[in-house]
Amino acid sequence: MSKRRCICGRSSTLPLCDGAHSAEGWRCSAPSATRHARIFASGVAYQTVAERLAHAYRGTVLHQLRGQVAAEELVVVTSGVDLEDLRPSLARVEAETTRILVVGADPLLVGGAVPEARVSAVSDSEHPAVFWRRLVEAMEGKGTVVARSSRLFLSHATVDEARLQPAVDALRGLGVSVFSCGDSIPGGTRWRDQIVDALRACDRVVFVLSPAARSSTWCAFELGVAVALGKPLQLVSLDGLPPPSFLAHLQMQDVPRMLLLRPWLEYEDALLESVLALIPGAEAVLEPTSRMGGRDGIPG
Repeated sequence: MSKRRCICGRSSTLPLCDGAHSAEGWRCSAPSATRHARIFASGVAYQTVAERLAHAYRGTVLHQLRGQVAAEELVVVTSGVDLEDLRPSLARVEAETTRILVVGADPLLVGGAVPEARVSAVSDSEHPAVFWRRLVEAMEGKGTVVARSSRLFLSHATVDEARLQPAVDALRGLGVSVFSCGDSIPGGTRWRDQIVDALRACDRVVFVLSPAARSSTWCAFELGVAVALGKPLQLVSLDGLPPPSFLAHLQMQDVPRMLLLRPWLEYEDALLESVLALIPGAEAVLEPTSRMGGRDGIPG
């Protein structure tokens, strides 16, 4: 049996007809969409959050709707990890405005994936009442408009590249600009200059701690440049061991601990959440101990 072909060019399933066309008088119209005041969307982990918010704010949850829908406002609850999986569902919504409630992650990192979205940060909490209060505060606040994505420099040991690559790919899918020596330096270029230039341009540096990284001369070089430039520094541990003494005053995200606290996560998701968990106040800037000439105090 042949499938009907679209003749007006407005079908959502081009080149096939989506059933919204009428052969009577050769008229056609776009699929009608039920309009809602507010639609709440989330990944599986936050579906109950979306449902309670919908009840409190007289809205509707997206995962209970079918087909194309329209709303005055779309509210997305996400930690950033599930945002890429949410895209097909979000594409079904035509909204006048979009708000993102970012749970336990830096709004700059997540907001860049949805241009013009109004973004509010929600600090995570294991206590339901505390978490709910923070969600309500975020809903009542105005949020911020994210104009660009964050630029992140990933400092890591070469032997850890394979474990880190899925997280790097996911971050880039969120709109984050990630510099990783494994795939960000073109062949034949002066790698040292590329690294220094990338450190100058980045918004923050994430140092991935592992046994190999702790003994890496090149990681030490990158950290030294980051310190000289006064860049915000975030620590992520792959093995749960404490950081070197000169970094011990900085907050560290611990992937093994994340897996213990959130056993529903896969390792790749726990690693990504650890990188995304740049809650305001959890980062610090190391003060350079000396200025040794060169631009911005960097030798050479």
